Amino acid sequence: MPSSLQLVILYDARRNVYTVCDHNLSAEEAAKEVARWGKDLLPAFIVNQRARHRTSDPQLCRACRRDVRRSAGLTPSPHFERRHSK
Repeated sequence: MPSSLQLVILYDARRNVYTVCDHNLSAEEAAKEVARWGKDLLPAFIVNQRARHRTSDPQLCRACRRDVRRSAGLTPSPHFERRHSK
């Protein structure tokens, strides 16, 4: 059974980099997170997760990066960059 969990990324198309904001979210939680970032005019996207991620910090989560590579639909594949603050 596929996971219904989602993760949220911020994507900078100009530099082709992304950062993970949060993971292990329900569809409703992910939509709220995207709306929150949208208020700051930042491009946030929802990516479906294959399974629950065990790492508590999404910035350190390798499973998040794998899910973004597999299912974000961004071409060329963006590079991961750690978020510094927010």
